[in-house]
Amino acid sequence: MDESAPAITKMQTAGLSWSNLLSASPDAITALACLVVWIAPRALGQDAVKTLLLMMVMEFITVHATGFFTTIALSDGIPPMRRIVHLLALSLLYLLFIVGFSSAFHAWWPFTVFGWLVVGKIAWVFAKPRGRADELGRQMSMWAFSVVAYIGAVFAGLLLPLPQLGLDAATVASLHLPASGEWVAHPHKAVAGAFLYYALLAAIKGRGARLPNVKLEPA
Repeated sequence: MDESAPAITKMQTAGLSWSNLLSASPDAITALACLVVWIAPRALGQDAVKTLLLMMVMEFITVHATGFFTTIALSDGIPPMRRIVHLLALSLLYLLFIVGFSSAFHAWWPFTVFGWLVVGKIAWVFAKPRGRADELGRQMSMWAFSVVAYIGAVFAGLLLPLPQLGLDAATVASLHLPASGEWVAHPHKAVAGAFLYYALLAAIKGRGARLPNVKLEPA
């Protein structure tokens, strides 16, 4: 019996664990930042609350877009150049929403975030990973989880009697948040929802939980 097999298995398991932690770290950092701002609204900067509100709006756009981008980018039945045209046309549609939100919050960094998303998805057109159908199913299953997690976190923030912590009425009034709405009037609901959402993503990625593949065939 090969005595090196257990050692190799341990190395593979350790590598998988580090890979899981690495993939979960951005969401974990974001969740921690949300918790910090929830407790101390100005701890990460004067505009930290406004940034988190806009981030949650941007997350809705990117979560909604990712399903379409992934399906188009991984569709072998469509020629590469036609896929690029479809991706760019879809990008322009979402760009209209981002223009409106960025204008309301007087911030322009969402364009950079969305542009990077588009570049990353277009790169899939020329990539040839093994098992394209399996990869599509895996990506779509994570997308489905993110949709459920986002909706659940938003409703939890809106409906549950979550504490205001540092975002009391006096502090909120001093922030002079632009626009209007429930999240602007009670930003702790958005910040709490953001914390729950990114914590869920970090947990599922960090544990390496294998979600059931969505059974889709590339068009």
